[in-house]
Amino acid sequence: MKLSNIDLQKIAQVKVILEKEYKSATTQAELARRVNTNESKLRKGFKLVNNITINEYLIGVRIEKAKEMLETTDEPVKVVAFKVGYDVSNLVKQFKKTTGLAPMEWRKKVLGNKLLAFFL
Repeated sequence: MKLSNIDLQKIAQVKVILEKEYKSATTQAELARRVNTNESKLRKGFKLVNNITINEYLIGVRIEKAKEMLETTDEPVKVVAFKVGYDVSNLVKQFKKTTGLAPMEWRKKVLGNKLLAFFL
C-alpha cells in the first residue's frame, strides 16, 4: 500500500484526535470522516505506519492515562475507569492484559517503589 504525504498527515491527525478524545467512543468510520478519508484506507494505513491497529493505539492511550491517574491521585479505580472511557471491568481487563497487574496492584507496586526510592 502506497501512502501519500496527505495520507500520512491524516493518520497523524487521527493519533492526535485519539490522544485528546480518548474518553469518548469514536468509531473508525467517524475518525475517517473527520479527517476526510475512507475507513478502509485509514485502518490499513494506520496499521502500516504504526504497526498496531487504531483500537490497539486507543487502548494504549487509555492505559497510559489510567496509569498516570493511579500514580498521581488517590481516586478509586471506578473513577479512573470512567475518566479514561471504560467501565471498571473493561479497565481491569485491558490493564491486566497490558501490564500483567490489576490497577490496584499496579498502584501499590508503583507507590511502594516510589516510597522505597525516597528512603534510599
